[in-house]
Amino acid sequence: MMKWILNKGLKFQIIVSLILALSAPISVLLLNVFIPSKMSDTVKSMQEDKSKDLLVYIDGTIDKKQIENFSSIDNEKSIISARIEPLSRTVRDTRIGIYITSNKKRYTYGKLLDRRSHVKDNEVNYNIIEKGIDESFQNVIKTKVDRVDYVYLNGRDIQRYLHPIISNEKVISVIWSDTFLPPQLNTNRKIITSVLFILPLGLIISFLLLIVIIKDQSSSIKRIKRGLEAMSSDLSIRIEDMGGDIGNIVYSINNMAENLQQKEKIEEKLARAEKLAALGHLISGVAHEIRNPLGIIKGTVQLMERDFKNEEGLTEYVRIVKEQSDRESKVIQELLDYARPSKHTLFQMDINVLIRSVLSFTNKYIQDRRVVLKCDFYENIPLVNIDCDKIKQVFVNIIINACEAMNDGGILTIKTKSDNGFIVSTFCDTGEGMDEIQMRNIFDPYNTTKPNGTGLGLSISNGIIEAHGGSIEAYSKKGEGSKFLIKIPCYAKEGENIG
Repeated sequence: MMKWILNKGLKFQIIVSLILALSAPISVLLLNVFIPSKMSDTVKSMQEDKSKDLLVYIDGTIDKKQIENFSSIDNEKSIISARIEPLSRTVRDTRIGIYITSNKKRYTYGKLLDRRSHVKDNEVNYNIIEKGIDESFQNVIKTKVDRVDYVYLNGRDIQRYLHPIISNEKVISVIWSDTFLPPQLNTNRKIITSVLFILPLGLIISFLLLIVIIKDQSSSIKRIKRGLEAMSSDLSIRIEDMGGDIGNIVYSINNMAENLQQKEKIEEKLARAEKLAALGHLISGVAHEIRNPLGIIKGTVQLMERDFKNEEGLTEYVRIVKEQSDRESKVIQELLDYARPSKHTLFQMDINVLIRSVLSFTNKYIQDRRVVLKCDFYENIPLVNIDCDKIKQVFVNIIINACEAMNDGGILTIKTKSDNGFIVSTFCDTGEGMDEIQMRNIFDPYNTTKPNGTGLGLSISNGIIEAHGGSIEAYSKKGEGSKFLIKIPCYAKEGENIG
């Protein structure tokens, strides 16, 4: 049973738990309501029996023939009083009355007292008590059976018992008695009424509140589920903050995703570093093997250019071979620089000054590409210790890539700022942007989207920045442009060699 419940949804579990939790107190409460109700019925029944015995006794002792002849007798009150008044003195706190059907007269004896609440006889309004009593008389006369009425006065119940006196199958009079019932019965009635009103109201409010809570919790769980599904494909996604215990769970999930994302980045860097190290060894060997025969080809071409300069048609072939040899020599040098980066000699430098110097000789290229340049440099920026030529190489590569990404022109925004011990240089373009696959392999060697590119520019740039203790972060979406953040620490010692 328990296993079956635990396998159900959260909503079902909460409802079952609430029903089980409320079943015991509700049962006890209803029992406490039922018992006083039964006691109240028992007390009323006992009082009815007492009143009936009293009135039946009067019925048995009264002279019915005299009552039938009351219409012709003048002293009817004294006759009735002689029979009932002595009896009324012996019955405490009870008022006895008789109604004569022949002349429609009423006579009452005794006082309706309530010693427990100190109500005196002269304080009892008998007109209120006897309101509607004639209707009760007619009912008893018509049905010829006993009748019980309850009258409410000053917060107390009065029990009225009516009994017909029958002679020759005809009701000749009706006798009745009025008696205060115990005040506890009225209190019990109020309690029962209150409980029967408050209990359903409380249950309705509780269930409405439960529905709201379940709906909110279910909505929160669905949002967490959707967030986790999205995180499974992209760890940069975060679940919206929530309140309560669910909010603590969301915070833990987001924190876990952050840690996993950092771990993933570290693992990517380690994997890239291992791959690049192995590739570097291979590149170094291949570059040396190619460089030697390429040098021989270049030397031979130079000899041919000198010795056969007058040969018709040969000059053009020599020029082509020499041009291609120079191009391949440049590629070989890039491969060697990538495989074995040179030592970096650091100097204190203002990054703003360095970027402005780069822009001084790239500005013509930027304008030719119909690119609008916007600069926002943080003033009084701390100095950094860098190899100026190498960092210039990085900035030039980033700027050229940005301009080439904006075929039809666009905006290139360059910003600098200081952030937690790092100088951050941001390069943001409005170009074509990159998709997820391109972004995933952006720093891998030989990964390029350019027809004539080598795919080493960003790899070499990333190696230079990491050698300075910094990092390059790239953000891009297809059709929305790209943004590169270059972070360089500003605490390196002057003259320190890195690499």
